[in-house]
Amino acid sequence: MNVMDWGANSADAPRNYESYLGPSMFEPLAVATADAVEAGLGDAALDVACGTGILSRVLSARVGAGGRVVGLDLGEGMLAVARSHPWPGAEIEFVQGSAQDLPFADGEFTVVTCQQGLQFFPDKAAALAEFRRVLAPAGRLGIACWGPVSEQGGFRLIGEALDRHYGSDVGDLIRSPFQLGDPAVLRLLLEEAGFGDVVIEIERVEAGFPDAANFAPRVISAGPVAGPFAAGDDARREAVTADVAESLAPYRDGDTVAFEMPSLVAVARR
Repeated sequence: MNVMDWGANSADAPRNYESYLGPSMFEPLAVATADAVEAGLGDAALDVACGTGILSRVLSARVGAGGRVVGLDLGEGMLAVARSHPWPGAEIEFVQGSAQDLPFADGEFTVVTCQQGLQFFPDKAAALAEFRRVLAPAGRLGIACWGPVSEQGGFRLIGEALDRHYGSDVGDLIRSPFQLGDPAVLRLLLEEAGFGDVVIEIERVEAGFPDAANFAPRVISAGPVAGPFAAGDDARREAVTADVAESLAPYRDGDTVAFEMPSLVAVARR
C-alpha cells in the first residue's frame, strides 16, 4: 500500500487540515489520548508527528506553566500553522525532525505521544526505539491509530470513488492512515520495542463534518492526496465529489455528515 508523505504537503494542505479535519476528527481524539496517557501538571511531554499542534495544545493545558511540551513534525508547513496558535498552558516548542532520529537526550521526557503518525513511519520499530530512548524511567507512551478503513464511513467511500475514477494507487493513499488498525499488531510492535504494561482501548470518535456536499474534496485537500487529485481533469474531480456526496446520504443531517471513527489508543510504559 502506498503511504502518504506528510512532509510533502501542498501549501494549502496544513490550513485545510487544521480547519476541516481538526475540529471533527483530531480534537476529540487528542483529549482522549491525553486522558489515556494521564498527562498532568509538571510533565515534560513530547508530541511526535504533531501536525498542526492539536494534541500539543491539549498537552500544554494539562502540564501547566510548570511543565514542558515539545511538538515534532517532519513537515514545515504543518509546523508553521502550529506555531500560529497560542498555547493554553506550558509554552510549546515546535521542532522539525524525524521520528526515527529524535534530536533529544536519553530520558528527557516523562510523556511521549504520537497521534495518527506511527502508521506512516517507514521504520516503525526504529521510531518506537527512539520513543523509548527519550522517555524517562517509568515514562508513559500514548499512541493513537485509526481502526480499519472498513469502519471509517466517509473515508472508505472516498477511497472507493478514487479507485473508480483515479485508480487504486490513489485510492490506497486515502486508505493509508487506517493501515494499523489491528490491536494485536500494535501490541506486538510496542512489546517488541521493549515497552511494558501495554493497554489498548478502542476510542469511538463521533466525527461530524460541515459542507457535506463537498466532503470528498475538502478531506482530500487537507493532505498529500491533494496533488494527485488536482492532477485529474475537472470531470474526474467532479465525479469523485458527486459519487461520495450521493453515497453519504445515510450519514447526512442537513449540511452535516457524521460517522463514527474508531481509533486504537495504546498506553505503555518504558
